[in-house]
Amino acid sequence: MLRYTDADLRFLAAAVGAGNRDAVEEHLRIWRADPERVEPWLDDDRILRSLMADDRAVVELSPRFLFTVLLRRIRRDLTEIPYTVERIEPDGRLVVFDAGVVHALLGVQEMFEYLVELLVSFERTETVTVRRSHPRHEVRRLNTLSIDDMVELAGLVEPPMRPLIFRRIGDIALFTTGLFPEAIRREPRRPLPSTLGATAPRRWRRLEDYEEEGRRFYRLAADQLSDSHPGLARVLVRLAEEFTIARKPLAVLSERYVSWARPYWAPPYGTTSGEWSAPS
Repeated sequence: MLRYTDADLRFLAAAVGAGNRDAVEEHLRIWRADPERVEPWLDDDRILRSLMADDRAVVELSPRFLFTVLLRRIRRDLTEIPYTVERIEPDGRLVVFDAGVVHALLGVQEMFEYLVELLVSFERTETVTVRRSHPRHEVRRLNTLSIDDMVELAGLVEPPMRPLIFRRIGDIALFTTGLFPEAIRREPRRPLPSTLGATAPRRWRRLEDYEEEGRRFYRLAADQLSDSHPGLARVLVRLAEEFTIARKPLAVLSERYVSWARPYWAPPYGTTSGEWSAPS
């Protein structure tokens, strides 16, 4: 089954076909007949050069294609450099010599695929609308980019739906700490709703808080998915255990390539958390 759009394949064929129309059409014929033969071409340096030459092409590509290409490139980059760079302040950088372990994590195919799908999932911001009739008719709109809103949603839905929301909370924490660490102190943490525990005082989240919450909710999701989705549960357990390492590929993406990815993303900060309101 084709994982990429026709526009993706045409961009790829044009990049590796070097302007030869017959070569482009032959590549397209082969890839459409056997989609598995696309993957080896995604490491070709000419793809990155084509992206750099015309960044307007990014908006015509599917996010799955773009993020697969960029994460594959990052995986290659990490074989050539011994360190990653983290943003610790808006204008500060920290060099960490951990490229080997980050590369090993990306070398696990199911982990690689999970990170691609995570990035794709943040292509758009969605709002979940919850209605309740007791003690009075009210409507709640919860943002899928807000940890607080997703924690609240987990307390409102039926138990079978909670693992997917727990997973989403972990994904928000990983995505934010990896790609947008500057967003972390933009908004205060709201008190936990009584449905999931005692109310906590409002406070600012630190990066350590995001990591703690990411680990916690990935574990919760893994525990509840271990029987029904054992493969996914294994990935979530590893994300919980290696959360700091798992966000490093996203940090490299942010440092080197995020300008190409930004057309797909709204920043995770500045979103309005939901409030209960009477239906109109």
